[in-house]
Amino acid sequence: MFHLKPLTNSSSSQHEGAPYADNKTDNIWDFYARNDGASIDGSQPSECGNNYELYTEDHRLVKALGMDSYRLSLAWSRIYPNGSGEVNQAAIDHYNKVIDDVLSLGLIPMVTLWTQDHPQVLEDLYGGALNDQFITDFVQYADTCFEAFGDRVKYWVTFDEPNDWAGLAYSTIQNPPGRCTPNVIGQMAMNYGACSDGDSGTEPYIVGHNLLLAHAGAVDVYRSKYQATQNGSIGYALWFRWIEPLTNTSADIAAAKRANDFLMGWFLDPIFYGKYPDSMQELVGSRLPSFTAEQIAQLNGSLDFIGLNIQTALYGFETDFYVTQNKTCYYLDWRTDVTGYRDGIAIGEGTNNDFAVPWCIRSAVDYIKEYYNNFPMFITQTGIAYTFNSSEDTLNDEARVKYFETYYTELLAAIRDGANVKGVYAWSLLDGFEYNLGLGIRAGIFYVDDEYNRYPRKSALWFKEMLSSNTTVVDTLQLN
Repeated sequence: MFHLKPLTNSSSSQHEGAPYADNKTDNIWDFYARNDGASIDGSQPSECGNNYELYTEDHRLVKALGMDSYRLSLAWSRIYPNGSGEVNQAAIDHYNKVIDDVLSLGLIPMVTLWTQDHPQVLEDLYGGALNDQFITDFVQYADTCFEAFGDRVKYWVTFDEPNDWAGLAYSTIQNPPGRCTPNVIGQMAMNYGACSDGDSGTEPYIVGHNLLLAHAGAVDVYRSKYQATQNGSIGYALWFRWIEPLTNTSADIAAAKRANDFLMGWFLDPIFYGKYPDSMQELVGSRLPSFTAEQIAQLNGSLDFIGLNIQTALYGFETDFYVTQNKTCYYLDWRTDVTGYRDGIAIGEGTNNDFAVPWCIRSAVDYIKEYYNNFPMFITQTGIAYTFNSSEDTLNDEARVKYFETYYTELLAAIRDGANVKGVYAWSLLDGFEYNLGLGIRAGIFYVDDEYNRYPRKSALWFKEMLSSNTTVVDTLQLN
């Protein structure tokens, strides 16, 4: 039987800061966040936790909690300031120090290559992930990282939440590059934004297609050149907001399944079944790109594990948006609307549709167990953010303690019932730049003030006590 030991993580684009240190150039969020309204509080990625300079302190925070693994990410725009071409040796030297320091503390690094942070220059040169040149450049970047760090890194994640980003970045104005068909009204009656360029009915699928092929290309390089001698494993991390049927009608049950197809099956079915989900093929039609036989062969089996970022859930119900709109859009294609309420009762504790729903983590891993043959899983992210008010006691995050305790209890039950979960990472170690939500919400178990001092919240103290106790809600799981 498996046991569970929580681990923790941070992201280069959300926690490093130091935006131009050691020759780094803008990534897409650095550039996009300068637009008015890009983040709700106007904050910038450069204002986040300064992990770039304070990494040794942060690694010791992880060790002091009793955790034994640390998930971190590398910045493509540091390693290749021009997107491709010449490698920036200063960045290689820096990340060698980071990884060596992690290992010196007996921590196991899990390293992510992309967290919505490819170099802005690639957008300027050829349109970023809309262009298949992105595939070539990502594979080159990945190859450089495997060669430089793979002798010490045993767990690689190619892309973090590519399935979420492709929709948000190319169907809404929420994430860079903020391309979409203007003024589409979608789920929850939301206006997805007055984008100046884009096509919400085609571009998300083109981008998703290219991200899949970039992942498969990187995995092919890793397996052909490095895996046999480096003895590591490789996967990617998908955003999995669980969608529960609003009612037990066949229409709502089918609507919830379609939502999972469009979010998860979109990136998993090509790898496991050699095609996009049937529902996507039927509803998207010719707007959905197709794979060549060679691409299908490269995609086939291109995962050693599935990473799941699981935080919350919503109810789904059947809706045909195209009855009232004639603009095609990725989110409208689902024919599924969502809500946080059933009969006036919220799906969980929380606000702004970011609810704590403990049972959703079990539903999500059971879904992988059922539809993808219980493939090895890491919960690469689970956690919750709360609105930050400097006048309040930010250290007493009792609600976050309850979140972790209840989610881990559900996850442990799923593992005991056979779910093939290898580990779970808490989001996040530090307060950081939460993309369009900026610094207006805080997700860290450590509070970071304006001078980048770190202070443990109650949740950090809970982790330390729980991991040092012999009678805890969760026991010890070693990565294997």
